[in-house]
Amino acid sequence: MADQDHIPMPSKAERDASIQAVLDQGLSPTRPSWRNIPLSVLVFGVEDCLFLASLLGLLPAAAAFIPAESLADLLAKLLFLSSPLLYIAACALTSWKESLSGTLDWKRTCRLPLQTLTALRMLLFGGASLLVCVPVNLLLWQASGHAIPLSRALAISFSSLFLHAALSLSCRRLRWGMAVPAAAWTLVGIALLAFEPLGGLLPEVPTAVFCLMAGAGLSCCLTQERAMLRAPHKGGPIYAFR
Repeated sequence: MADQDHIPMPSKAERDASIQAVLDQGLSPTRPSWRNIPLSVLVFGVEDCLFLASLLGLLPAAAAFIPAESLADLLAKLLFLSSPLLYIAACALTSWKESLSGTLDWKRTCRLPLQTLTALRMLLFGGASLLVCVPVNLLLWQASGHAIPLSRALAISFSSLFLHAALSLSCRRLRWGMAVPAAAWTLVGIALLAFEPLGGLLPEVPTAVFCLMAGAGLSCCLTQERAMLRAPHKGGPIYAFR
């Protein structure tokens, strides 16, 4: 009877193998590759924010109805100030919606590193900004009667966009990180439009300087994006995806 009641116990090696199998199934992969993240994850729940931001990015195209002589005087300022508009709106609207709805806190408990999602979203917003602002810039340049060379118009636009993106990435860990770049751009816009001496300096800046500013901003963006993707858990919270 004693032999019949005996329950065979697994050995230590068998127990360790079973535990490891459970861990492998439940926790792998703990750090999913960002290359496998679908686009639907990046825009999940914020599709309306990206749509509204795209509409705002197209808004400067309305300046094409301004007479060519007047538009020619405003072209450099308009390109510089309007190029980051979609990027600013997309970042602000998505952050506001996720904070307001509580989904940001819910997603912090899951598997995809938040740093990875932030980096990929900023790349997506930056790409969308380029796709929108380049046609808008070409339209304004055409409507102004080719007031400035096309290369200069694009250099002004890209320098503005990339510098703002670099500033956004640099400020992302601050308490009001999203508000700092928008506030800085608002102050720059007020200074250029309200103070004639400052506004008059913009057309005097050589095209090469704008190209250097664009290159520096893009280099800073790519460096920070690479760091965020290579060390996704540095900075804490994580998101989930399936």
